[in-house]
Amino acid sequence: MPDTAEPAEDRQAKADSAGTHGASALVIARGAAAGLLAAAATEAGCGEVVIVPSDSVALVRLLRASAPPRFVLADTGGIGGSFVPLLRTMADPDLAVPLLLRLDPLKGRRALGVAHHLGLTAAVVSVDSGVAELAASLAGLREAAPSVPADALTAEALTSAIVARNIVTRYQPQVRLADAEPLALEALARWEHPVRGLLGAAEFVPLAEGAGLGATLADRVMRSAVEDLAALHRRGVRLRMAFNLPLDVLLHPATADRLAEAVASAGLPAEALTIELTESQIAHDLGAVRAAALRLRDQRFGVSIDDFSLNAAQAGLVSLPFSEMKLDRSLVLAARDDRAARGALGAVVRMAHRLGLLIVAEGIETPATWQMARDLGADLAQGWMVGRPMPAVAVPAWLAAWQRAIALGAASAPASSAFGA
Repeated sequence: MPDTAEPAEDRQAKADSAGTHGASALVIARGAAAGLLAAAATEAGCGEVVIVPSDSVALVRLLRASAPPRFVLADTGGIGGSFVPLLRTMADPDLAVPLLLRLDPLKGRRALGVAHHLGLTAAVVSVDSGVAELAASLAGLREAAPSVPADALTAEALTSAIVARNIVTRYQPQVRLADAEPLALEALARWEHPVRGLLGAAEFVPLAEGAGLGATLADRVMRSAVEDLAALHRRGVRLRMAFNLPLDVLLHPATADRLAEAVASAGLPAEALTIELTESQIAHDLGAVRAAALRLRDQRFGVSIDDFSLNAAQAGLVSLPFSEMKLDRSLVLAARDDRAARGALGAVVRMAHRLGLLIVAEGIETPATWQMARDLGADLAQGWMVGRPMPAVAVPAWLAAWQRAIALGAASAPASSAFGA
């Protein structure tokens, strides 16, 4: 009989495309340790348990998780070179998954230090721990809600964070809807706060803008994004990069030249960068925004309307010299659920295409939303089904897994609960 079993790489690609789909516990372990941790998770009432052999596989799974697991359990045998990128991914505000580590004391102290620095709820147990002790530790993690300090974030602390390079970037991928080809990354600011852990941009960008630190923060994010993109290009990962600029930075006459110097110094083409502006920013002064957008386009940068809504179309913002329009997640979800909203959005997409704009649909979290965005005529997809925000070091692993899934036609397949299949 011919061998009808799937090749190992095909099974891996299909598993990578599946994500976690709300698995209650993700176990990173091999051999007997995997069975022990899985038994403990079951004993603790975690529900579905998914086992993967290494931190590199776990990283890829979490990057496409339609819903995060309630816990991650890791054994020393499953931990390797992807462990820190995995922790940084787990710490993102959209995930924040509690972690139980079964390690020897020295490794345990080091791992716990990194996890706590990132704000993760984590605990370490001995490699001699049995099922009952592991289950009790999981129950303790369930009860250990992270304490949030009452003290407000301050401009002084943010200034120190910018200087100390504690403002870091995460990257969320964008892929072409027609064929799932990866094309770009969006840079998202995060603050690695020494007490609160990893903070999302919404928690500190308003503080920065109110304290006059918007330009300094934007410069830090821009330089970090350009450095990371240049490093990825040197590794052969030739994606584009998008990031947001505040209005006052955009309107400064020297901004386009400063960006051009930054990409030239990094050895990048200007076409590799897209500057995003939110709709609320654009509406303040259309004439000034038009002039600033033209300066950027003259330097061959892309310029995008971010968080686009139907109000923007009514205000005529799409007629400004942009190269791209990003459909806000709320708009995409409304179109998914309401025929009238879908019709109105389709008309806007057709108008934008007539003006030569590329359309990015945010909030792509299910195959149905992917298909709806394609039907509307959107060009690119961004959302959890494609990939969650990740550190730059995790991008090559995500890309390799995504390209394997493309080869099998599974990149836009539904997430599966059969995590280990």
